[in-house]
Parts: sequence; structure tokens; C-alpha cells
Amino acid sequence: MLKQRKKFLFMGLLVATVLVLFACNNGTKQEVAKSAENGEANKDASEEKVVIKIADSFPTNHQTSVLGIQPWIERIEELGEGKIEVEYYPAEQLSKEASLLDAAKNKIADITYVGAQYMTDELPLTAIAGNPGIVQDAISGSKAFNKLVQEDLYELELKPNGVKPLWAVTTNPYQIINSTHPIETIDDFKGLKIRTSGGLQENLVQYWEASPVSTTAPEIYTAWERGTIDGALLSIISWSGYQLEELVKYSTTNAALSSFGIMYVVNEEVWNSWPEDVQEAVSQASEEAIEMLSTGYMDAEKELMQEYAELGVEFYDIPEEELKKWNDSLGPLNEEWAKNLDQRGLPASEILDKFIQYNNEFKE
Repeated sequence: MLKQRKKFLFMGLLVATVLVLFACNNGTKQEVAKSAENGEANKDASEEKVVIKIADSFPTNHQTSVLGIQPWIERIEELGEGKIEVEYYPAEQLSKEASLLDAAKNKIADITYVGAQYMTDELPLTAIAGNPGIVQDAISGSKAFNKLVQEDLYELELKPNGVKPLWAVTTNPYQIINSTHPIETIDDFKGLKIRTSGGLQENLVQYWEASPVSTTAPEIYTAWERGTIDGALLSIISWSGYQLEELVKYSTTNAALSSFGIMYVVNEEVWNSWPEDVQEAVSQASEEAIEMLSTGYMDAEKELMQEYAELGVEFYDIPEEELKKWNDSLGPLNEEWAKNLDQRGLPASEILDKFIQYNNEFKE
């Protein structure tokens, strides 16, 4: 009887041991399977594409888009190595030009073009890119404006609006274009209706006894065709985007009446949500875009002038003596601009001095 009891006890212990080992082994398999599943999930998450929405107002045939924006987008995706997908909304598809800053602030788009000269209430200092007589060419002007934006204007005006600047450039200096008569003296401006992009350009046109008409660039053709304007202050590079070569008959070549600041910004919260490698890809592509677009402006303008001359546009230089009169009258306009903003508590005189200094530095 004792032997039988020992035998039953031994068999019971053996069964219990087997059951314990089976349970442990099964649990280990489940943990391994669960770990594998988590690993696959983490792998899928790490490989998930970051979709970036970019919106602007430029038609895709505009020189700015052809020379700069589209290559920049391609470069972002290239540097992203399959991790970045860009959704591009050109030609005001996502927002009107004057509302693109709000589109970035409100995350309607992640990145948007901002033309500060259309937004002088929100970005009065950043609109300095349009002040006359400062920008001498697209390359030096772009380097100067980008430096000003990154080092000074970001903290003053862009960060309070919830956006971070990615890159900024300027066009070549604006010329006076019209379909009425050559404008070779300041007196030739009298009585003309001239399109401006707002800001200090309006003051300039009024100062020379013409009537300023403020419109965004996509509205120029219709305003001109209807007789609302006789001409415009505009960079030659911008004509083709709005079919203005069909309307322009006369254009100066050596005036420095203004320029235009082109800037792309990203919503700050969106930027901070991106992985570091995505930020690096966007930053590198943006840095490259400055050189690519400003150099492209310089080269393309020469080619376009030849092309438009063959279409019948008369290009002409302002005589040196007369050009000095034009330039001498621009300084007081800039000083008055700075004074008015200084009185509002904004450091406009400091920003004006820096922008002039940066342009001179990069011009040398």
C-alpha cells in the first residue's frame, strides 16, 4: 500500500511538472509573437510617409514656379528618400494670395507662400523687400532678405503669427511697364493709373503724380484689359505667369523702383511634429532654393527680354542724369516709411538700416 501511494504521488508530481513547463513554454511563445507584432507595428510606423501640404498663388507656368518652387518640391521628396510626400496646391487652389499666411497659421496647409507686401497690417516690417531703391539684383537682394527674415524678422513678426520661415528671396528690381507711352522722366508718370502691390509702392506712385491701383498679381491682366490700369510696377520675370506680354508695349530696364519679397513659411507646430530627418530634408532643400531661384531670375530675365522684344515690346534705359533724379527721390520715401512705423513702436529704422547694410554686403 505504501509503495502504491508513493507511485501515485510520483505520477502526480510528474504531471504537474509537465503542465507547468507547457504553460511556461506557451506563454513564452505568446510573448515572442506579441513582441514580433509590436516590432512590425513600430517598423510600419517608422516607415509611414509624412505628407506635406504646400500652397501658393503662382500659376505653374510662372517663372517663379518653374525656376524655383517645383524644383524645390522635387528636391524635398528626393532628400526625403521615400519618407516625404508633397501635396502641392498652386494658383490659389487652397487659399487666395492675401490669405495664405492665415492658411499656414490655421493649418489649412503646412507650408505656404507669403507675400508680405500684400499683408502690411500683419507683417509691416517684412514688407521692406518692396521698399524702392534698395534691392539692386535678385542674387544679392535674396541673400540680404533671407538673412533679415531669419535673423531679425522671425522673432519680430513671424513667430507671433505661429509660423517659421523656411526661405526667402527677392525678384530683380521692378520696372515701370505700360501700354500708353515710354516713361523716361518723372513727369511722364502724371495721370497714369499704375498697378502696385500696396505698401510703399502706392506712396511712390502718388509722389510722382500717378494714380496707384492696388491689386494682387493674378488680377493684373483683367484690370489692364478693362482699362482700370494703364501699366504696373513689376519685375520682367513675372510677365509670363499672367500673360502680360500680350499687353505691355513699353518697359524700362535700369530702374530700381521696388522689388518683391517671396517667402515660404511653415506652421511652427507642424514643423515641431516632424521627425528630425524630415526637418533636415526640408531645411536643406529650402537653403538650396535661394541660390537656385535668384540665379534663375537673373538668367531668365535676359532671355525673356529678347523674346518680348521680338513680340514688339520696346525696352529702354532711363538716361543716367534722369535716373539719378529718380533714385534721389526714393531715399526720403524709405525714411518716411521707417518714421511712421517707429512711431507705432516698431523698430523700422533699425530694420531699414540692416536691410541696406545686408544688400551692400552681398553686392560686394
